[in-house]
Amino acid sequence: MKKCQFCGHQNPLQEARCPECGQYYSKIIESIEHIAAEEAFNTWHARAQRIMHARNKKHAFQEEWRYFFNALTTQAKLTLLTILLFVFALMVIVV
Repeated sequence: MKKCQFCGHQNPLQEARCPECGQYYSKIIESIEHIAAEEAFNTWHARAQRIMHARNKKHAFQEEWRYFFNALTTQAKLTLLTILLFVFALMVIVV
């Protein structure tokens, strides 16, 4: 049985919202906030801010790069490798 934090209504059903006041139960709110914080942590802007505000920028960049690269799938890693090889080949041909 769930008890609503806002109105105190006891609900025996496993619903996401309180039938009396319409507010979401705290677990739903907590998981939404957790997902939003995780998404904000993984944005390019947040990564750049962490690097810029770090004392050792080189170490911070390496940590962010390692975190980013480990999150990539094998297909994404192969795609990046192909792009880098293509750019390198173009540079060799031009120079």
